[in-house]
Amino acid sequence: MNAKVFFFFLLISSWGQTQVVDSSRIEFFKEIVYTLADDSMRGRATSSPEETKSLDFIASIVRRETKGKLKTQCFTIQASDSTELTSKNGYVFINNHAKETILIGAHYDHIGMGGKLSLSLKNNEVHNGADDNASGVALALDLLNHLKTVKSNKNYLFVFYSGHEIGLFGSAAFADFCQSKRKLKNITTVINFDMVGRLDANMKRLKCMSSLPNDSILSGTDAAKFGLNIFIAEKEKLDQLDTKVFHQKGIPCLNFTTGIHDDYHATTDDPKYISCDGMLLISNYLLDLIQKL
Repeated sequence: MNAKVFFFFLLISSWGQTQVVDSSRIEFFKEIVYTLADDSMRGRATSSPEETKSLDFIASIVRRETKGKLKTQCFTIQASDSTELTSKNGYVFINNHAKETILIGAHYDHIGMGGKLSLSLKNNEVHNGADDNASGVALALDLLNHLKTVKSNKNYLFVFYSGHEIGLFGSAAFADFCQSKRKLKNITTVINFDMVGRLDANMKRLKCMSSLPNDSILSGTDAAKFGLNIFIAEKEKLDQLDTKVFHQKGIPCLNFTTGIHDDYHATTDDPKYISCDGMLLISNYLLDLIQKL
């Protein structure tokens, strides 16, 4: 076999392996989104049995993919009607014995059967929340799969929040929890995902709300190389998301989203509308960005 033929063989072989890996990751995204946004989960309302079932499913994925364990943090919520709700955040800490930690988070709860949070006329039916925020959970789990084996001068803390939809209670509780855990204290950057499953096939625009200088995001990683266009949105929106408590503590925060759409908080936010191909592009971009932060 001459050199040219051998090189061509290696090129084709490498391309084939990449295609297999990409297909596997796309199927992984589908598994997460379709499971969390199935009708049987009844919208994953905070403190519901289905929310517990959702976190158990996330734990099973962590165990299967990383051989690790999803730890939980319980917290209580004083509801507006004076009742007390109990819920849980899930987290995985990748300890690279570094001085600094990057927190990567996404909320896993949704609005259940809708009620007053619904934007649908039929507000007493299942609101599956495929994009909001099963997509964010799937993206975080894919990054966890890759970063668990990467040598880094940062630790990684992956968090799956509850209590988001009714008032950002989970992220607030987790920020307090981190202060009581010595190895979780040194959080230097927070990256959050909220609705990342609707990347437009033509525009391919990924929005980023950031408290960092724009050039610190854009110069380190060429988004165009990953087939994306980054749009920097108002950093004030960080105070409407699970970044709020960290942002107000002065910790640099980034939130990524493909944007609001007509199915937001509606009965039509279903898995069939999720672009898993788009999520693959976003994940590849973020893997590069996170390791260069």
